[in-house]
Amino acid sequence: MTNWLSGNWASFVAGLAVAAVVLAAIVKMIRDKKRNKSACDCSCSGCAGAGSCPKG
Repeated sequence: MTNWLSGNWASFVAGLAVAAVVLAAIVKMIRDKKRNKSACDCSCSGCAGAGSCPKG
């Protein structure tokens, strides 16, 4: 087990970093959804997704 960890520690750390970034993005999306925030925070007049925007 220690041989495997010593040979693959860099991949393990990189995988944990990627997982942490993905988890942070998901948590932010959930919080923004609960607070009824849109993704762009700009005016809806020129937005292609204005019909599905919670602001509009």
